[in-house]
Amino acid sequence: MRARLRRTITFLFRPNSGSRLRGEGVADGIELAGSVVVVTAIGLGLDALLGTRPLFTVVLFLFGVCGSFAAAYYRYQARSRSLDHGQPWARAAKGSS
Repeated sequence: MRARLRRTITFLFRPNSGSRLRGEGVADGIELAGSVVVVTAIGLGLDALLGTRPLFTVVLFLFGVCGSFAAAYYRYQARSRSLDHGQPWARAAKGSS
């Protein structure tokens, strides 16, 4: 069982020659979903502690979703700039503005 789990984790998180960004994609997906779950759980805990049932859960859930999507957008922009660096279309767009 441990060997199978180790092979699965290695398959998901180590990119191979066929899929260079596979490990990054899985990590990005886990970060996207995990951060929303963690922030929502904090909201549930605060609601239970303070007795304000849906308030902090909803607010922190929305905060987590917006933050996750903003982080994914900026990560995508940075990755696109690094992949486009030195390409002909990047030089043409830079010189025309």
